[in-house]
Amino acid sequence: MKERKDGTSPYYTNKAIKIRIDQLLKENAIIWSNIGTNSKADCKTRKEGEKAWHVLASKIKELDEVFYNMVCPYGIDS
Repeated sequence: MKERKDGTSPYYTNKAIKIRIDQLLKENAIIWSNIGTNSKADCKTRKEGEKAWHVLASKIKELDEVFYNMVCPYGIDS
């Protein structure tokens, strides 16, 4: 979903999109809080955490590009 005609992010106007994006952001928080813990959610290295974030950020961009640009104003490679 790209953008509404009035420029409002679907994150703020579509409950289903908000719930899905919040789940993706929660997954990202879990990734970063578990690095180096040797738990099931541990990505082991920062580089692996970055790869996982790139996947999640791409999903966010597919759902709501306006919100993605707020979360990643310089893109995911910066």
